[in-house]
Amino acid sequence: MGILQSKVAVVTGAGSGLGREYALALAEQGASIVVNDFGATVKGEQSQLNVADAVVKEIISRGGKAVANTASVADWVGAETIINTAVENFGRLDIVINNAGNNRPSSLVDLTELDVDSQLGVHLKGTLAVSHFAAAHWNAVEPQPRAIVNTTSAAGLHPTLGAGVYGATKSAIAALTMSHSQELARLGVRVNAVAPCARTRMVKDSPMVLALMPEANGFDRHAPEHVAPLVVYLASSLCRFTGRVFAIEGPDVAIYQSFSVERDWSTHEAWTVDALADAFSQINERLDTRAFFPGGVVHHSVPPGRTLKSLNDATQSELGD
Repeated sequence: MGILQSKVAVVTGAGSGLGREYALALAEQGASIVVNDFGATVKGEQSQLNVADAVVKEIISRGGKAVANTASVADWVGAETIINTAVENFGRLDIVINNAGNNRPSSLVDLTELDVDSQLGVHLKGTLAVSHFAAAHWNAVEPQPRAIVNTTSAAGLHPTLGAGVYGATKSAIAALTMSHSQELARLGVRVNAVAPCARTRMVKDSPMVLALMPEANGFDRHAPEHVAPLVVYLASSLCRFTGRVFAIEGPDVAIYQSFSVERDWSTHEAWTVDALADAFSQINERLDTRAFFPGGVVHHSVPPGRTLKSLNDATQSELGD
């Protein structure tokens, strides 16, 4: 008997990649699954493929229970149908995996309104909407152990050049995870987030990122299925954490600490501009941190040295003129 026997789970974006692996792994542990997938391209444009049905058939062929839902998480009414599908077909809801995503890379200069709306809609609004309707359902029934697992990213936890809107949504999702964990504790809900490093459709669509996740003979650390055990753990009663962010890539797993004060100052009267400049002159412009990027944990400076160099070069150029 699996550790999720009799549980009911919703997995968004479950038609391929990480979502598919999560759905299969949860079902293997005994959960009944709502396989949600809008059938969109990496850029968020709807295609004609009904990938949700294929995953449902795969789960059923393995002896599991599953139904499909093809609503977009970015649609408020659609998000409600995802939760209703679980309750109407299986009589309950225990687990929500907010995995649906898209990516429309762009520089700030070339950014379009569609780039902004599409990514905010799927990542941020989608996570909020599905979580909202799950919470509303749980608020109407008796408290018991439940779980929400959100999806963040290294691009949000350690924003880099080009992360743009995608990175901003992933930062926001990490914040929502902490906020929602506090709000939903009274209902028995644990809320955590995972930052996966895996070779997905999104990665394959980005040559620069794909170069960091090459295929390998033998154990492939970037295969999406290696992320699934962490998601199953976070969805199960074995998990004792809430409001935390985890990262995983193949054999490497990490847990993040929340924002922390680096240094503080006090004065007996109001600060002046000169006093602030003097106080801040005591610390380096860069902060050394540890980041979980493709390849594992590395030392990472914020801001990167190249950022300060570019800024300095631009400033010196203006002074030279």
